[in-house]
Amino acid sequence: PLSKLFVDEIQPKTTGGVVGITGHVLQVKYFQLTTSQITPYPTTNTDMAIPNFTVNITPKSTSSIIKLEANIMFESANTTENIMWFFYRNTTKLGNTQPSSGSRKLGISPTVIGYSSVDNDSTPEFATLTYFDTPSSTSSIDYKLGVTAVGTSNLFINRTGTDTDTVARERGVSFISVTEIGG
Repeated sequence: PLSKLFVDEIQPKTTGGVVGITGHVLQVKYFQLTTSQITPYPTTNTDMAIPNFTVNITPKSTSSIIKLEANIMFESANTTENIMWFFYRNTTKLGNTQPSSGSRKLGISPTVIGYSSVDNDSTPEFATLTYFDTPSSTSSIDYKLGVTAVGTSNLFINRTGTDTDTVARERGVSFISVTEIGG
């Protein structure tokens, strides 16, 4: 019955000594970069954490769901349509878990492309990721934004490759956030 569902939603739930409401936000942590950052991508086809894009959280309950979100604006001389983005939980890569017997990249989201190859220094790309994690832990966790690409190059975060002060050289904001939801 509908009234039963409503009552269940508003009743406090005690898990691991924490009183919370199932489905409600228990805490939010984030890192937001409002300046530019140049990050070298030194090794082809190798998973790498993006420096600074780390959020530490200590879940309040072992039954919590952790919602991870990130948006990154960047430019790279790499073949950007072959860049794959994902998250790490400490050192564990989160994303598509199907085995790959070849060179297929696994992650959460590819880069969104809005340029032709002649614009690879003046038209930024972006990636938006969301992932739900169930770490079953009340220990401190570092969540990080990760990337893998087919070439070596710099990632120009929050700016274009050529960063001259003209109308065609945009700058933006990137972030990673972690939301604990009572489970």
